[in-house]
Amino acid sequence: MIRYSFSTELGYVTLYSEDNKIIKITLKSDERYNDKANEAILLAEKEIKMYLSGETQEFTFPIEVNGSQFRKKVLMAMKEIPYGHTWSYSKLAWESGYKNASRAVGTVCKNNPLPLIIPCHRVIKNNGEIGNFYGGTELKRTLLEIEK
Repeated sequence: MIRYSFSTELGYVTLYSEDNKIIKITLKSDERYNDKANEAILLAEKEIKMYLSGETQEFTFPIEVNGSQFRKKVLMAMKEIPYGHTWSYSKLAWESGYKNASRAVGTVCKNNPLPLIIPCHRVIKNNGEIGNFYGGTELKRTLLEIEK
């Protein structure tokens, strides 16, 4: 596995890559890595910096999502939330094909290995409150603000 960290206005971001695909991203990372970057990492770094500066809304670098069928379906449905929009946990559950699994969907969001790319920051509570985020609610607000 290749691990590579870079600085952004949000703090350090660490990318994890296997087989020239990004498999994990940590935001506001406490650890720093400087492995030799592969093509996927170089493209991911460029596109993440562009996203954070408002220059792009899409990511094209290769990713790989692992886990159960439920987890993959939820993550792939979450990936479809349009830039600048939010869905509730219950809408995400519905769109994933698991209409009664809002709490389990929340757990998938909490453990999302690819934040930003699979935009868990776009998932909010049914009552419109911002909800939790592994990087903190302030980071979630910042990401939502970038997309306004």
